[in-house]
Amino acid sequence: MAGIGFELKKLFSEKSLFYRGRAYAASTIVIAGPLLLCVLIITASQLFLRYIEAPFTERELFLGAVQYSFIFSQLAAGGFVLLLARYLSDRIYSREENSILSSLYGVMITVLIAGGTVAMIFYSFSPLPLLFKFFAYMLFMQLMIIWIQTIYISALKEYKKIVYGFLTGVIVTILAIFTGYQFFDMTSAAGLLVTLNAGFFTILFMFFIEIKKRFPVNNEKYFEFLSYAMRYPVLILIGFLYTLGLFGHNFIVWMSSAGITVAGTYRMAPLYDVPVFYAYLTILPAMIVFVVSLETAFYPHYQRFYKVVLGSSTLKEIRHAQDRMFGILSREITFVMEFQLFFTISALVFGGKILPITRSQVDIFNIVTVGGYFFITMFILMLVLLYFDDRKGAAAAMGSYTAGLLIVTPFTVAFDNFGLSCFIAGVIGLAVALLRLQHISKTFGYYTFCSQPVMMKKHKEKVEGIVSRLNSLNGAGSDYETKK
Repeated sequence: MAGIGFELKKLFSEKSLFYRGRAYAASTIVIAGPLLLCVLIITASQLFLRYIEAPFTERELFLGAVQYSFIFSQLAAGGFVLLLARYLSDRIYSREENSILSSLYGVMITVLIAGGTVAMIFYSFSPLPLLFKFFAYMLFMQLMIIWIQTIYISALKEYKKIVYGFLTGVIVTILAIFTGYQFFDMTSAAGLLVTLNAGFFTILFMFFIEIKKRFPVNNEKYFEFLSYAMRYPVLILIGFLYTLGLFGHNFIVWMSSAGITVAGTYRMAPLYDVPVFYAYLTILPAMIVFVVSLETAFYPHYQRFYKVVLGSSTLKEIRHAQDRMFGILSREITFVMEFQLFFTISALVFGGKILPITRSQVDIFNIVTVGGYFFITMFILMLVLLYFDDRKGAAAAMGSYTAGLLIVTPFTVAFDNFGLSCFIAGVIGLAVALLRLQHISKTFGYYTFCSQPVMMKKHKEKVEGIVSRLNSLNGAGSDYETKK
């Protein structure tokens, strides 16, 4: 959230209720806007299929292609999220922005080659028509790029560009659907995939223009970001485990008796997937409030503590700043948990009445919603651990959640207790995160002053050598000219 922090601090500097409302609105736009607009694009497409009374098989085929594109594109890009957030923050903070645009190209090359190869193998075994497979493949490829681009876009102060891009994509998709139906008699899932590709290509293009405008210099060192991958490999692991934790249980249910196979290609479980999707939407309030709390309440005290440490301060002053920082952190985490609890209880009370789900799906929705409460609390504590650069603790928390989910889900599914594994894994992950944060708070003095490695030079030279050889493949040596 590199870009929104500046805007939130500015809005909260004003004491009026109007500016505070704008601050929460800004956070909502960045956190929930892209997801909700993506949901709007897909919902509009599905409503269109129902409106034209398309066959049920066509609707299932479209849902399968879109669901696979969204889930597996996030899996492919998920490992880069935390790594790139760290890389971009460091580059912007140190005013070394010449490598930002080239790193985008490098990450895109890496993700497209890896993800594109796997997707090509997957579709090569599919009996679907070639044209349908092509458009489904292109949707997957575009979504991988967009998830990467959103990390870079969030580094811009013009955070509204994220929503403008997605909103434009929604409009283009709807117009494409209308045009296709009115003038080309479009009634198939393949035709709808064409319109989705048009909408998401619009988003991709607009994001690229904004990134290029803000970071115009390309130093052609496309793989310099890999130096961070080699120094902080655990960030890649955490990002991947997070995405796997979101969808891993779905994969297991797909393979169970609840799963169905669509067109000999897509394995799904609509009985389970639909309520789980709605349950995940209930955790958005916690993320929105946490971003505001982190940027406006906790971060100033976090920054002040390290200023005291680096300055000519007494031990008493350092301890006072530390106690103040952890006191504010405890208060804000408690507030976020209370705030989210209200939405979780509301979802349990009203979800079954207002959501388009069956009676059997209500039970799944309720238990996954409760599990989501524990998950989002654990996730917030994990982000706090990363603020203190406790990468091992963050990996332990996320790893315990994901491992618990993957281990427990087969047993709960065997007894038709769908969703119970999300609750159990959430409790496990939250317990590990709480214990780790408690340990960090008690030993923070040692962790701050004594836990840093002493010998870094040899490892750094090895990393820089590998990155230099990769960059030399495209002619970028140690001395290079920048290009605009």
